[in-house]
Amino acid sequence: MPMISVLMSVYNEDEMDLRTSIDSILQQTYNDFEFIIVNDNPNNSSIIKLISYYQKKDHRIKVILNEENIGLAESLNKAANIAEGSYFLRMDADDISVRDRIEKQLKIIQQGNYDLVCSNFYFINEGGKVLEKETKVFNNKDLVKMLPKENVIHHPTVIMKASTFSELKGYRNFPCAQDYDLWLRMVRQKCTFHMMPDKLLHYRIRSNSITGKNKLKQIHTMKYIKEIFLKYQETGIDEYDYDTYAQYIEKVHNKRTVKDFNCYYVLYQEGLNDLKNKRVTKGLKKLVPIIIKSKYFRNRFIQKVKSF
Repeated sequence: MPMISVLMSVYNEDEMDLRTSIDSILQQTYNDFEFIIVNDNPNNSSIIKLISYYQKKDHRIKVILNEENIGLAESLNKAANIAEGSYFLRMDADDISVRDRIEKQLKIIQQGNYDLVCSNFYFINEGGKVLEKETKVFNNKDLVKMLPKENVIHHPTVIMKASTFSELKGYRNFPCAQDYDLWLRMVRQKCTFHMMPDKLLHYRIRSNSITGKNKLKQIHTMKYIKEIFLKYQETGIDEYDYDTYAQYIEKVHNKRTVKDFNCYYVLYQEGLNDLKNKRVTKGLKKLVPIIIKSKYFRNRFIQKVKSF
């Protein structure tokens, strides 16, 4: 059996980006792994053709073709259900792993006997150019302290014990932020975490990445996940229930809140850009009203200031 199972779900990625992503795993310095790719878009014949080609090309690749779109969480759970590795390594379909990523992460997770290891990463744009953007690296103690407040673990950089994933019954049925829910359940089970300072992934940022409606849903979902985590800490009872979550989202997620958030989001980005380009007065005129009205953007701005 392979030591590592690489888990990837594909939906509607650019064919060239997908090829680059798959190749970055197949060309790793460490090769004792299986690579499970789940197609979650049965209508995308070009993706099916591409991953079938790779399956014939490399015996380490296993392909699952979903009959209908079931989302990232359930697709990854399907991959985990047939996985044989002692460790699960996550990979997104448009990111790029550096050549010795698996070798380095496996060494650290085995040496420290950690439940989960994540890493630092590069930001790249749609064309693959590395961006001047950094993330904070936390030590083990601070990482556990931060997680109930903010998701500071980047999902595609993760390697984790398959046994830990199985004990927690994998990802739960959330349309987004399912990784954050898993991390918090790991925290409450006293699992061990480690963040590597090494940049082992190129994370692709797209101009059409999560904004507006989807971004707001992610924020509300993370708020719900934090709330059930805190209630568990108080009572020892896990109150997760998908129907309750769906009712919560329906209540807080409406056309008006989406419209307001989308407007704030655009102005917030414009204001930050003005500050970056030393147009201070212009930037503050955009930012101050948003910071006063929105707790979310107020907290984001405070975090941005602290990072300077």
